[in-house]
Amino acid sequence: MWSDEDLAALVRMPSGDERKVRSGWIAEEGQSTGVGIAVAAALCVPGTPAECELEFVLVAPHARRQGIGRTLIHAVFAWASDMEAHEIWLEVRASNTRALRLYERCGFVVIGGRPGYYVDPSEDAVLMRCRIGDIPGDAPV
Repeated sequence: MWSDEDLAALVRMPSGDERKVRSGWIAEEGQSTGVGIAVAAALCVPGTPAECELEFVLVAPHARRQGIGRTLIHAVFAWASDMEAHEIWLEVRASNTRALRLYERCGFVVIGGRPGYYVDPSEDAVLMRCRIGDIPGDAPV
């Protein structure tokens, strides 16, 4: 599904701010076949904790419900912890109940919304946050 080149292109996307660091992870199946991908970004200002955002997690339809999304999110938690972040933020479409459940199981909580955030189709976003200290005990951080 996704190659190392696909991930590298996403991570290299210009951020417009040299203090913004982007990282990505691929979950592979068999001989280097990517079945999941996650990308996160951190704003790193000297003297302050990094501000981290989980930009997206994608898992191929045939590989869902096998723990791949959770594993990718835990990799992001470890990275954010290494970046000395105190929390991770994300936005998700309000209709994406599958993702909302996954994020909640991983320790994210709903803290608000963003009306009309998404286009094509227009939809509200749910704003979620996970404090690094609130990550469930089975998360490998």
